[in-house]
Amino acid sequence: MANGNATISVEEEVQVVEEAREAPKNVESGAFELPETDFEDGRLGVMEAEAVENLRNSLAPGELFTDDSFPADPSSLFLSEREEPDVVWRRPHELVDSPYMFVDGASRRDVVQGALGDCWFLSSCAAVARKPKLIERVVPPDQALHGDGYTGLVVCRLWRFGTWVLVVVDDRLPTKSDALIFARSTHPQEFWVALLEKAYAKLHGSYEALEGGQSMDAMVDLTGGLAERFDLEDTPDKRRFFKLLMTASRSGAFITASRKKDQPYDTQWLNSGDWRLAYRTDEHGLVEGHAYTVSGVATVSHDTLGAVNLVRVRNPWANAAEWTGAWADGDERWSGVDSKQKSRLGAGRSSSSLHDGEFWMSYQDFCDEFEEVTVCTLGPDFDHDGTVDAVGQVKAIRGEWMVGRTAGGSRNDFEKFATNPQFLLEVDETGAGVCSNGSCSVLVAVMQEHRRSRRDFGVKMLQIGFVVYQTRDPTRPLPADYFYHHYEESSSGVYINYREVLARLELAPGSYVIIPATFTPDTPGQFMVRVYSPKPFHLSALPLPPASDG
Repeated sequence: MANGNATISVEEEVQVVEEAREAPKNVESGAFELPETDFEDGRLGVMEAEAVENLRNSLAPGELFTDDSFPADPSSLFLSEREEPDVVWRRPHELVDSPYMFVDGASRRDVVQGALGDCWFLSSCAAVARKPKLIERVVPPDQALHGDGYTGLVVCRLWRFGTWVLVVVDDRLPTKSDALIFARSTHPQEFWVALLEKAYAKLHGSYEALEGGQSMDAMVDLTGGLAERFDLEDTPDKRRFFKLLMTASRSGAFITASRKKDQPYDTQWLNSGDWRLAYRTDEHGLVEGHAYTVSGVATVSHDTLGAVNLVRVRNPWANAAEWTGAWADGDERWSGVDSKQKSRLGAGRSSSSLHDGEFWMSYQDFCDEFEEVTVCTLGPDFDHDGTVDAVGQVKAIRGEWMVGRTAGGSRNDFEKFATNPQFLLEVDETGAGVCSNGSCSVLVAVMQEHRRSRRDFGVKMLQIGFVVYQTRDPTRPLPADYFYHHYEESSSGVYINYREVLARLELAPGSYVIIPATFTPDTPGQFMVRVYSPKPFHLSALPLPPASDG
């Protein structure tokens, strides 16, 4: 691509044809879809810290909190006409003796999916649980579920559009026959999984609203980190991608993988209330349209096969629905691996010894069977080797697309495009960068506002993107004429209705302009620009163009 410094003659004006596409169908999407509306205030389910404390203090001695804003009734389960008969809402101490938020800390093996199609969220919970301190930041462990200090009030912390917010729920959970209907922990006395799922459901308006979603969004909500989605069909260098997965896994990144659903949904599950009836395992034990946690990546030495690349995958169902192909539990290939390696990997068990939903498979089979992989880190991975690099600075700034003023749309109309908000990124001369060629590694991400404000409406996800130009005049926004005669430095690619889009840039010291945009002009919305770099930089908003008299 031509450098942003390059200019062309008037006769050879820049020709740009921008394109947009819809995000792939979310895994586990239910038959019911909420109507969508524009973003309003994003306050659904969120409570300020002072209000939480006042709520605690308002409870009389021995009184247990009941959440009127997310009541124990069918409206919190479903917003469609779907019904779940014979549901009884029970508190943990009514189900087991001595319940706890955590039993022996958090682990990926804690998470068990119930009769709700939210594997995208639960597989992310299992991925993040490999770092218990992060889960304990989301679900503070010092919350009693019985005995001294027990109030029935539970607080969770989730990252939403740049800030950590508090979500308060009561501990009443939907059950049938004294068993939890939805997510649970493998240990019957542990309830962090069920209560976190309830808090997340409250943010979305109902449990049903969790059916279908993007793992990258869930992992960002749980960590505040950066998530990147990879389409394996569009990743030709599989050897390099395995190295990325290996390094990312070893450095503590959170990884999920999902399969697409090609066949129509079986509507039997709508009557039964159990989502799992809509998704059956295939001949190899895998589930269509399902999200899994990637819990390990390794290379083993085999007596006759030599070095073999393997991936460990966990089904959030946590049952016998496991891979039955090469390198599955009990597969004969494990006999060619020495006991030390098998012990280190916890592999080679007999096929009947542990039906926990976790299994190993070859990397080649992994690439053949899974379509999407999401990798989330707590910070940027500038050189894309799977490890979080040192960050000199992290800055975020918010903006808004306003109809008739700053909602200019894509470069299919340069005149309108020039009215979009513009942000000045100045890369300093000083500091040591990741690259040795004098350029600076910069990661730019644009996130659209996504928080819900109404239970019965979802937020319309806009097709968004951004373009980066170099500028010689950092005092003013780039005019339309500039785009006719200069190529961009970089962009986020095709416009898409993801919550966040990002691009990795190698920038020489200098001044650059970041221009976030929606694909369609006059589309209102709010957004946030996040920039990460190991070198010092400055990020600021350029003056908005003057309002039109019309």
